[in-house]
Amino acid sequence: MRTTYVFAVLFVTANLAACQEQGATPATQSSSAASPTAAPTATAAAAEPKPTAPDDLDVKALQKQLVCPAEPKGGPCAILAAFESCKPWGATTPSGDGRWIGRGHRIEGGKTTDEFTILRARRVPSNEVAAGQLPTKVGLADIAKAEGAAYEQAERAIKAFARHDIPPRGNAAVGFLERKDQWPEGFAMRTVGGQVYAALEGGAFVCQGAQQQLIVVQRAATRGGKADGLYAEVWPTTW
Repeated sequence: MRTTYVFAVLFVTANLAACQEQGATPATQSSSAASPTAAPTATAAAAEPKPTAPDDLDVKALQKQLVCPAEPKGGPCAILAAFESCKPWGATTPSGDGRWIGRGHRIEGGKTTDEFTILRARRVPSNEVAAGQLPTKVGLADIAKAEGAAYEQAERAIKAFARHDIPPRGNAAVGFLERKDQWPEGFAMRTVGGQVYAALEGGAFVCQGAQQQLIVVQRAATRGGKADGLYAEVWPTTW
């Protein structure tokens, strides 16, 4: 009887040890199988391509195409000369909706026409922009002759703003600019050299002049001539 009891104890002990060894094996295998899954996440994040900044405006090439003199007196060549010495623009305003007005020169197929150019910089939520983009949308338009009083009074408003003065109360051009809510807009980002590039037509480049004005060069989407586009200088009206 005693011998039978001893054998029984030894049998149970041996089986218990075997079960414990078998129970530990799946946990070990599970741990080793789970560990490799964390590695691809880090690798994928590291492999994400960084956004590439666009090149700066090639001012020299445009000056050559327009046969600009060394000291231009006005027109597109004067805008390009100002662009050479301007500084980076912040692309934001305290109000979140800044507006500018000024004179533009549009070249189409070698022919230049003058216009009244208006610009808007509108702040947008950061979750609406892609990597590398600024939280700003830039809009560019003009005051057409069909706008009547706004077109007729635009020159007076521009002269006042250029003097850092205020146009007469009720100026129709200022009223038109303040009320305008439909704009052709494009997201903006920094170029390699710090200029602001907006995705408008063939690309718009913006920098800031010495008197807080903005210097703008917008390349035409389709070009009959290599230098086709808009060349403008605009002054702040709503900050």
